[in-house]
Amino acid sequence: MTTSSASAAPPSPPGRPRQFDRDAALAAAMRVFWRHGYAGASIGTLIAAMGISRATLYASFGDKETLFRKVMDLYEREKTAYMLEALDQPTARGVAESLLLGTIWLQTDTANPKGSMGIVHSLSHAPGDEDVRRFVTERGDFWRAKLIARIELAAREGDVPTSLDARSLALTLKAATDGLLVAAGSGATEQELRGIVATFLAMWPGR
Repeated sequence: MTTSSASAAPPSPPGRPRQFDRDAALAAAMRVFWRHGYAGASIGTLIAAMGISRATLYASFGDKETLFRKVMDLYEREKTAYMLEALDQPTARGVAESLLLGTIWLQTDTANPKGSMGIVHSLSHAPGDEDVRRFVTERGDFWRAKLIARIELAAREGDVPTSLDARSLALTLKAATDGLLVAAGSGATEQELRGIVATFLAMWPGR
């Protein structure tokens, strides 16, 4: 006995396209740029890590440079918030300690690649990436100016010895944090990084 066409089940409606997690995709792109740099992060590598198609990448995030700018916003929001928190410490030594220990935290979180996105993109770029390098440099200059202003305020408040130039002290601290990032990216262990911080703080002037 055959089943009449009238009683046959209707065809299933076409399924909706699978939605993707935009935040997760952006975080995946951040790890790619962080690990490989802007020039080394190919579109193929990015879409594979993000789990989306090339068309979805361009429709949702724009071109590669626009995606990178969004990634840097995420990086600063999630990974370098400790830097602004460090500036709120009541003493210059507290600023230094909070900043250095925050840098260690960033480097020992196993979910993160080693090193710094800012340093990677400031030092390594390809011809044609000048806008990206300028963008990263401007971000770095903004943070550098904030740190200098904070240590100069500490000097005016008597928290830094008058025998020292506050701007130079701030830049020394900046060099120490950059050095930690480079050391971590080169394979330094957490114990070694903490030893560097302890030695630096032992030499820090003032309370």
